[in-house]
Amino acid sequence: MTTLEAKLMTASDIRINARLTGEDAARFQELLRRSGHSASELLRDALREYHAARQRPRRNPLELLAGYIATGEGPEDLSTRYKEYLATVFQEKFPIHVQHEP
Repeated sequence: MTTLEAKLMTASDIRINARLTGEDAARFQELLRRSGHSASELLRDALREYHAARQRPRRNPLELLAGYIATGEGPEDLSTRYKEYLATVFQEKFPIHVQHEP
């Protein structure tokens, strides 16, 4: 790398030196000939394709919970009065230990 090339590279740029042998080298040379791209362009394209093929699709959190929201049974005010309902259940099971505050 020349001094000028080093100055033009930003902090997010990286330089890669890779050794390809045998069939990998032959494949790479064939792709270079067929595509007409530079080695850097070919590697960038391959990296983008590799990344896209392995990237997980992002899902909306509401979609993930869709099967659980509003599917249960119980009182309609359970979300606001859950402590009262829980205290009642505990009082029935363990009458001595639970003191219910109105």
